[in-house]
Amino acid sequence: MEKILTLHPDASKKGVNISRDKYDLVRGGIQHVLTETPSMKPMKMFEAVAEHLKGQMEGSISWYAVTVKLDMEARGLIKHDRKKGLLSLA
Repeated sequence: MEKILTLHPDASKKGVNISRDKYDLVRGGIQHVLTETPSMKPMKMFEAVAEHLKGQMEGSISWYAVTVKLDMEARGLIKHDRKKGLLSLA
């Protein structure tokens, strides 16, 4: 099983190794949700991703969504406006 080492937007913090299949599935879920609703609060996005991926993977979808969201943020694929508390695609 192929793994990916995720990144963290705070360069002083380490990412985690997760399955490439789960990473790709959750990343697609995040992109789908943020395409349908271009700007949303993180908790709403995590809930929407969990609903979108329900039954498609084992494990905590919410944990994977947080991990992949941080990685996507570190890679510049999504923006997290911390002042407004909103996420959007970059």
